[in-house]
Amino acid sequence: MSGLFNAGRHRPLQILVAEDHPAQRQVIVSMLDKHGACLVDEVGDGLQALSLLKANKYDLMICDLGMPGLDGIQLMRHLSQLDDLPQLIFCSSHTEDILQSVQRFGVHYHLPVLACLEKPFSASELSTLLQQCVRQLSDDTASKAMESMVFSRQELEDAMQAGQIKPWYQPKIDPQTLEVLSVEALARWEHPVHGVLTPDVFLQQVDVLNLSEKLLCTILRQAARDCCAWDIKFPQKRLGVAVNINVREFDKPDMPEKLNSIIQSMHLSPGRITLELTETQPLNNLSLSLENAIRLRVMGFNLALDDFGAGYSGFHHLREIPANSVKIDRLLVHQAAGDPAAEKLLGFAVRMLQSQNVSVVVEGVSRPQDFELVKQLQVDLVQGFLLAEPMSRSRLDSFMMTPAGTAN
Repeated sequence: MSGLFNAGRHRPLQILVAEDHPAQRQVIVSMLDKHGACLVDEVGDGLQALSLLKANKYDLMICDLGMPGLDGIQLMRHLSQLDDLPQLIFCSSHTEDILQSVQRFGVHYHLPVLACLEKPFSASELSTLLQQCVRQLSDDTASKAMESMVFSRQELEDAMQAGQIKPWYQPKIDPQTLEVLSVEALARWEHPVHGVLTPDVFLQQVDVLNLSEKLLCTILRQAARDCCAWDIKFPQKRLGVAVNINVREFDKPDMPEKLNSIIQSMHLSPGRITLELTETQPLNNLSLSLENAIRLRVMGFNLALDDFGAGYSGFHHLREIPANSVKIDRLLVHQAAGDPAAEKLLGFAVRMLQSQNVSVVVEGVSRPQDFELVKQLQVDLVQGFLLAEPMSRSRLDSFMMTPAGTAN
């Protein structure tokens, strides 16, 4: 275990244990000592923990929920005000529904909660979480390095012109047959120096420099071209392609003509294209948005409401915008199986959408039990790392050659 911690690290893990019961605290510290490569501080209440977190940098905190002075739940609120937080493991002898609520509470505050464990937890459970912590620290380091990059307008325009920024594709899969029925086009920058860059590295700069429309057209044009190529290579598939469009571009009066012109130039039916409109922000001009939505549907495009259940006004948009597909946000799906409240909410959302005669797509499926849940709910399509990650065009072609073009 110590070898795992030391691999690629120049210092041991810094861990804070906040537990008011001395015997239980000692058990946790003893389990950590057995793994080695850990430096552990101990405190007996939330106030002491908060003080140390403000003064020192930790990689991980293991925290009891019930403590004097400042309990674990109150501490979470204070943690949301701090920068550079450690990974968090909360533990309690309370029932599972309380622990699940704590997990959701952490999501609400955008806290890096690794797990909420029922006490007493085992050494094997802790070992697994320590390995996850190490992997997350490595990912965070790489992510911060990427986020520090700033690209100029010329660099971004040149990259689009040269075809370096292109769509990668994540399959949308029929949960009953495991057949790939369509794909979502997601922008990736195949940078000649930095390798493959994900949108979180460059998308904000694209938006700041008002290059979002150029990026949209670049991705749509390439996706349409690939769609035509798939018709030749996989004539029986007739894959559909979904492309994301943000509110700013959707509200432009001439957007329908621009998108239709691109598709017509490729001699592709608009019915093969789904425009996914994110609903995490309000439509700036509802009248114009409704006009564009109707015109795009009349032209033959499919229209999907993305991020349903986590955004600004999902039910209002569903009533006003003539979407024929809705994508349920990953927050409603993540670890829903086994959580009674989450299962009920997800089931309600699916049944309500099905009653509106729209295609229901679920994204963010990463566990087999969550896949089984959405399969039982009879949703139309499923996306998620459990089934397939976003991949380059060449990898997707190979993926499609697997038996029936199915997920692994």
